[in-house]
Formats: sequence, structure tokens, C-alpha cells
Amino acid sequence: MTDETVTDTSETADARPAARSRFGWPSAVVALAFAVLYGYDLWEAITNAIELPRQFAQYESLSPEQQLALVQLGYSITEPQWTLIIANMLIPPVVYLFAIVLGRSRGAFGRAVFFAAGLALVAVLSLDIIAIA
Repeated sequence: MTDETVTDTSETADARPAARSRFGWPSAVVALAFAVLYGYDLWEAITNAIELPRQFAQYESLSPEQQLALVQLGYSITEPQWTLIIANMLIPPVVYLFAIVLGRSRGAFGRAVFFAAGLALVAVLSLDIIAIA
């Protein structure tokens, strides 16, 4: 008996299209556009890190009555909480990198969804830090 169902595997392997990378110029445009938005949040955090110590230094020059009035209005005139300030500066780049890693096997729209969700997360966490501080 002869086996007539033998097929040549080299022909079928060559007939398959090569796996295409999903990172093209649309994905690069999406990543760049969201990098600008994440950069804005990072710039806000850096500005807070620069300006908050100056603001707290101005509180020290106020009279005790003025300081008491600020405390009664709900302002905190203690030292800035550096842990929160540093965390606020680390959140945007870390979340951006997570969005890149999670969206690496997706198309441009899938990456945009991950970047948008990450940007919403950055906004929520930044507002939480501002509320805590």
C-alpha cells in the first residue's frame, strides 16, 4: 500500500503570509499625541514640586493671626508632603509605559483606548493626591 495523501509541507509554509507587526505610523501618531497629554500632566506635577515649597515659605512670613485665619479657612500651612509630590511626578510616565506595554500587540485604535484609559487613571490619581495634600 502506498500513502497518496502525503503533502509537501514546504509549499504550505511558504504560502502563509508573514506575521505583520502592528506598530506603524498610525500607532506612532497615537503614541505621540498621548505623549503630549501625559507630558502636560507631568509638567503640572513638576510645577507643583517647584511652587509648593515657595508657597509654604510664604506662609511662614505671615503673622500668627493670619496663619490662624488660613487654618480656619481649611488651608494647611505645614511642610509640603514630599512623598505625595514625588508620587504625583512618577504617575504619568509610569502609566504611559504601562499603556505602551499593554497596547503593544493592538492596532492604533486599541492603543488609543489603552492610552485614554491610562490618561483617565492619571487624572483620577492626580486629583486624589491634590485632595489628600
